[in-house]
Amino acid sequence: MQKVVINSSPLIVLFKNQLINILPQVCQEIIIPNAVCSEVTAYSLEKLFDFD
Repeated sequence: MQKVVINSSPLIVLFKNQLINILPQVCQEIIIPNAVCSEVTAYSLEKLFDFD
């Protein structure tokens, strides 16, 4: 197992395809930078509230 730093695109794709649960199976430690966390959170809120 390995440590990985992940950016927003893979997180969003995994989330949209309901595959986010595979990350702990393939990575021992997942590092999500603050900027990525902010971007993914903004994306999630946009989809939750259906902003255009």
